[in-house]
Amino acid sequence: MDVDARLIAEAVEFAVEAHLGQVRRDGKTPYFNHLAEVAARCGRHEPFDPVLVAACYLHDTIEDTGVDEALLRERFGDDVAELVRDVSDPPGLTGKQRRERQVAHTADASVRVKLLKIADKTSNVAERVDLSDKKQSLKAMQRYLDWARAVVDVARGVDAQMEAAFDEQAARLEAAIAKRAKKEKKKG
Repeated sequence: MDVDARLIAEAVEFAVEAHLGQVRRDGKTPYFNHLAEVAARCGRHEPFDPVLVAACYLHDTIEDTGVDEALLRERFGDDVAELVRDVSDPPGLTGKQRRERQVAHTADASVRVKLLKIADKTSNVAERVDLSDKKQSLKAMQRYLDWARAVVDVARGVDAQMEAAFDEQAARLEAAIAKRAKKEKKKG
């Protein structure tokens, strides 16, 4: 097996184990589906970057599992570990601090970070379109959309196709917000 394929295969296996039992906001979709979607989006970027794709599978391990950067460095090398660390929020931030930091940090980040952030926000925005009203408030939907747009806006210029895919999902979420706001206005 080629070295790049092995790196990605090992990242997939590690991510499956690290996120075992975790589900998306709908309460049923395996969390791994999100990681695979982000990796697939970044895997279409030219030139193909195996470090980026491996990091996509691992991008939430520091924030959402018991994995630390040292373990990632040991298993996947410096480039992957540093990229995962670079897209991970430091612990202890409030929601507002986290949102502000991501925008500021992404603006000055590497192309790899920007690509991963665009793919991640695209996946997350698409997920929110399909969530039931019981799983999210109208205010939370709008706040997430505004934040995702702010992050993607500072990352623009790295991949027009990925940016267009984000814009498409953002438009879908914006339409869902408008539809729901109209529905709630009628009720109230």
